[in-house]
Amino acid sequence: MSLEAMETLAASEEQVRRMRADAAAAARQSIADARESGEKLIADAVKKAAEEIEALTRKSDEKAKADALELAGNNENRKAVMRAKAESRAEQAAALIVERIVNG
Repeated sequence: MSLEAMETLAASEEQVRRMRADAAAAARQSIADARESGEKLIADAVKKAAEEIEALTRKSDEKAKADALELAGNNENRKAVMRAKAESRAEQAAALIVERIVNG
């Protein structure tokens, strides 16, 4: 093999080594970029989920308060109706007792 052919072969081998090293470096950078992008997407998704949970919790708390106030109002109305019935019956019972005493 001539000296010129050996030099060409050595240069070609060196060029292949550089190309492999460049390809490996590009692959590592591509992986790092993809990992960074993926981590950012995950962080954004976690942040969005936390915001949605907070909004849903706030909405749920507001609904629970409104329901509790409505229930309390309904209970007050029922209590007033029951009290009125009880007072009416107490008056009827008193009238019945007085009538029995007077007639008895």
